[in-house]
Amino acid sequence: MARKILLVDADSKIPNLALMKLSTFHKMQEDNVKLIKLNIPYYPNKNKRINYIPTVYDKIYCSVIFENNINFIKGENIIFGGTGYNLTTKLPEEIENLDPDYSLYPDNNISYGFISRGCIRNCYFCKVPKKEGYIKQVNKIKNIIRHKKVKFLDNNFLALPNHKKILKELISLKNIKYEFNQGLDIRLIDKDNSILLLKAIKQTGGYTFAFDDWSYLQLISEKLSLLNWRKDWQLRFFIYADPKMKLSNIINRINWLKDNKCLPYFMRNIKCWESEYKNFYIDLAAWCNQPNLFKKMSFNEFLDKRHSKKNRILFSKNLYYENIK
Repeated sequence: MARKILLVDADSKIPNLALMKLSTFHKMQEDNVKLIKLNIPYYPNKNKRINYIPTVYDKIYCSVIFENNINFIKGENIIFGGTGYNLTTKLPEEIENLDPDYSLYPDNNISYGFISRGCIRNCYFCKVPKKEGYIKQVNKIKNIIRHKKVKFLDNNFLALPNHKKILKELISLKNIKYEFNQGLDIRLIDKDNSILLLKAIKQTGGYTFAFDDWSYLQLISEKLSLLNWRKDWQLRFFIYADPKMKLSNIINRINWLKDNKCLPYFMRNIKCWESEYKNFYIDLAAWCNQPNLFKKMSFNEFLDKRHSKKNRILFSKNLYYENIK
C-alpha cells in the first residue's frame, strides 16, 4: 500500500535538492509525495508565524536552511535536516546519489547541483568546512544539467584541482547558461583560469567573487588585475558583514569596489538585525544591492532620496563618514 509522504520546504530560496532527491526515492517506492513551502524569511521579522504541520502523513521530512527558523515549525514525528537544523544530518548515500525530482517545483526552469563539496578555507563565519570537509568532486556536470540554465552550488569551485578541465567542458556546451551561485574565490585566479572565465562569460553574463575582509585588499587588487578583460560593473563581490567587524572594514570594501567599478552584494549576519547599527546596515544593503542606484549615486545621495526624516539620514551619514579611512 502506498504511503503518504510530506516534504516541507521551510525557507529555501531555490528548489531544495535534498527534498527533490527524497521525492525521487519515495516515488520509486510508489509512495504518494506532496511538497509544501513555508517561505519563512531569513531575517528577524515580526510577521514570522508558527507553522503547524499536519499529522495525517506516514512520513514527514522538513528541510531548514536558516538558523532559528526551526522554532517556527510545530508538529509530531517530523524528520528535520538542513544547515539550519544541524551540520551532521545527511541523506543516506543511496538517496544522495539519486536524480532530483524537479516536478516538485513545476515553475522552475533551472538545474541545480554540486560539482564539488567542501572548501580549502576555514573562514570563521562559514559552516562549510564543518559540514562538508575539505574540497572534493562529488558529481559530473552531465549528471546535473536538466535545463538550459544551471546554477552550480559549489562553495569553492576554483579550489578543485581539475577545475580548468571542467571549465573547458562547460565552455563546449554552447547552449547552456550557467552560474556559480555561491561565488568564486578570486584569490585562486591565475592567468589560465582567467582566460577560461573570459571564454565562458557569454554563457554566464558575469561572475561573483567574495571580498570578506579589508585585510585581503592587496591580494584581491592583484588578482583583479588578472581579470583585465572585465567590463565596468561586470563583476560582483559578496561583502560579508557582522556586528563584530569594525564599520570601517565594511565601508572601505564597498567604496573600493565602487572606485573600481565592481558591484557589491551586501550579506548581513543575522545578528546585524540586533545591532545598535541595525538601521545603518539596512541603508547600506539597500544601496549596495540595487545596482542601478549604486552605480549612479553616492551613499549621501541615496540617503537623501531614500529617507524623509533628517535624523535617519544624519544617523547613517555620520556613521559612514566617521568610519572611512
